[in-house]
Amino acid sequence: MDYTYTKKTNRNGESYMEITGGKEGAKRLLIPEEIEGIPVKGIGSSAFSRRKEIEEAVLPRGIYSLGRYAFYNCTGLKKLTLCDEVEDYYDGVIKQCESLSYVDVQLNIGNYTVIKDILADNDRTLHFTLYGDMFGEKKKIKLTFPSYVYDFVEDVEARVLHHKIEGAGYPYRECVTRKWIDYRAYDGLFYQAVTDDRRIAADIAFDRLMFPYELETTAKENYEQFLLLGSVWLITELIEENEMEKISFLLEQVLLTKEACQEAIDHSVEKKRPEYTAMFMEYDREHFHRNNLKTKDGEDAGNTKDGAQDEVGLSFELDEW
Repeated sequence: MDYTYTKKTNRNGESYMEITGGKEGAKRLLIPEEIEGIPVKGIGSSAFSRRKEIEEAVLPRGIYSLGRYAFYNCTGLKKLTLCDEVEDYYDGVIKQCESLSYVDVQLNIGNYTVIKDILADNDRTLHFTLYGDMFGEKKKIKLTFPSYVYDFVEDVEARVLHHKIEGAGYPYRECVTRKWIDYRAYDGLFYQAVTDDRRIAADIAFDRLMFPYELETTAKENYEQFLLLGSVWLITELIEENEMEKISFLLEQVLLTKEACQEAIDHSVEKKRPEYTAMFMEYDREHFHRNNLKTKDGEDAGNTKDGAQDEVGLSFELDEW
């Protein structure tokens, strides 16, 4: 057994195990569901704090308590996987986890408490994947929550400190309650995300379009327009990051402009990525050079998504990018 633990009794007189630590050196923690036939229900206070080598922690179903500073200052921790049975989430569980970016939550009982607590405990950009039954249907939902900065500004004359919050991350977090997520409010904050960080805004758009749970038509159109009109700068970054899934989505949904497609071809050739080059050349042939289509004025037809590239009055303007 790679973990240390202690046997405890809950308020109902039932025995359970609480993990109090583990063998050093492991990059991936896979917490067992039971020890000696007794269910594991908690992670103790400071159980893995300051363990810089840990990169991933997977907690089983049944864990309902995360003790104070359980993973505090685990600077290498990148991903946390757990279930929504967690009820007791104490202060500082993931504070100072500077690398934490991905959180997977299995929704077994429809309790969003742990999601809200994690978001309150970490002010960095967090990418959530939620799995579970939504109204009788198995769903996978992805949501990105931007970072924010909470600070104080001193008013010397009045001798008071004013609270100051910068970044879209705080209002995005306010969309999560202990019982549900307000997806309409979440989608309504997109303009703030665009203003703060266009790359994080792109992640938000991809998440909502690729996993469109409770996505209204207007929000869908805004996300699509953002990706389309920002596709010139975005496509090169996606190639650099080797984001094949997102690139494939842009191509399938016809969300690359002609200029972006040419940029993608040039960049993939420069980076010696033949698999990408072939994809973009096929897209170019299919949507911009098929049968050498011409308009009645003799110009290229351009065959972009529903003519979106040439529409007037879009929510986002090309010169913003």
